[in-house]
Amino acid sequence: GIYNKENIFAEFAMQKTQAKKVKFLKEMRALKDTQPSLFRDLTISKKQFDNLIFEWEQKVPFAKMKADIKAREIAERRRD
Repeated sequence: GIYNKENIFAEFAMQKTQAKKVKFLKEMRALKDTQPSLFRDLTISKKQFDNLIFEWEQKVPFAKMKADIKAREIAERRRD
């Protein structure tokens, strides 16, 4: 396949705005549908692309996930 982890990460890093990142992810998701052989060396599912698109479309990407992690870390510290 043409796309591997390094290529995807490098191209994603070149997208400087949140809107461009979403557009890139949507294009990759569409390619995964139409030309799955391009992603032969990459183990990412359509659902994972959908989840990334959903997060990057948020006003603050990954905010809920970061808050959940912080709350869990605080709870773990209190137990110690």
